[in-house]
Amino acid sequence: MIKQYFKQIVHLWKNNPLFSAISVLATALTIAFVMTLYMVYTFRTADMAPEINRSRTLYSDAGYSYLTKDHSNANRGMSKSTAEKIFGNLENAETVSYIMNKGEGVGFVGTSPANREKRIVSPIDDNYFHVFKFDFLSGNPITDEQFEAQSKVAVITDKLALSFFSNTEEAIGKNITIGFEDYRVAGVVRSVSSLFNKAYSDVWIVADKTSLDWGQQYSEGLRGMCQVIVAAKKGVPLKKLNAEIDEKIKKLNDGLREFTFELEMLSHPQTSFFNDKAVNPAQIIIVLILILLIVPAINMSGLLSTQIKKRSEEIGIRKAYGASNWQVGKQLLFENLMLTLVGGAVGLIFSFIAVSIFKNILLADIMTINASESFDLPTAFFFNPTLFFLMLLFCLVINLLSAMLPVWNASRTTIIQTIKGE
Repeated sequence: MIKQYFKQIVHLWKNNPLFSAISVLATALTIAFVMTLYMVYTFRTADMAPEINRSRTLYSDAGYSYLTKDHSNANRGMSKSTAEKIFGNLENAETVSYIMNKGEGVGFVGTSPANREKRIVSPIDDNYFHVFKFDFLSGNPITDEQFEAQSKVAVITDKLALSFFSNTEEAIGKNITIGFEDYRVAGVVRSVSSLFNKAYSDVWIVADKTSLDWGQQYSEGLRGMCQVIVAAKKGVPLKKLNAEIDEKIKKLNDGLREFTFELEMLSHPQTSFFNDKAVNPAQIIIVLILILLIVPAINMSGLLSTQIKKRSEEIGIRKAYGASNWQVGKQLLFENLMLTLVGGAVGLIFSFIAVSIFKNILLADIMTINASESFDLPTAFFFNPTLFFLMLLFCLVINLLSAMLPVWNASRTTIIQTIKGE
């Protein structure tokens, strides 16, 4: 029986190439869009080196202070001393890193005035390399002692090291110039794509405490150039950590005389998509996926209904030869199932091609630099079997549900109604 069904399907596809092509293409594009959307979301949000703690990391904005009585004397910025009052003893935090708000972060880096390049420079503390996991090819990360002593040391990427020295090992202990100051190279890490924009840099140096606490004489010491990255303890929901931070901010404000301080904490997905605390990117992605899955199914239902009406003569002949309603309906559903399976396979291939060719555009966000720079995605990222089969199953269910009504109507049509063309 199954063999006969396949013969009938091949015959149908040959006689109705346009309908078959549209059916396959509709499912293929649906699967391709869904898989590509999921790949983009996964790349931006999944724990992935060097941003291995995305799922449990919160990022602060620059902070904001103003006179409580009339909201005047408003200024952006947060001092490290203020940050320590908020983040210094968090029960739900595993790691807190105080970094400098670097703005554009561009600096001139070189070995001599004649050998200098514009590079991204990130002032950090000793906890930074605990939040982000880099592959150290030689040397060591910045230590607590170096941060406290404000040592002129730097960690650089292998690309930068090889542009100045013959190999990464040779770079260790050598001096480079950043701006107008000399720094000793303490470590060399494997460079990563700028699409990892939270961790991306060319050079990491010890954050200057004076700059972090800039403006201590203003706004009750609230102003500075400090930003904070917080990794929650394993198993602690970000909502719980966020609530504790909000409580610490409230306590800070209760102790201020004239000023009010505001600080917003965002999760990695929020900073990667909308930079808005009120938005849940996962919910938006789910809604988009449902729209991508359901709308084509509705359109296909109308197309399938029209196609079945054109086959009323064939259905009538089959019934005249003794085919039951169940047999007619089963064949029509099986045909739709085969079209969906073929479309799913084609859609998966489309998604691979789209992400492979356009990955630098699809995976970048508004904070990405050098998005045109090529990089390799991990093979596992391209294909998630569970996801694909879930999406395919969803398409099958939706397509079958969309086919149920026209198939039901067709199978219930009597021979007399078919002859009359009803």
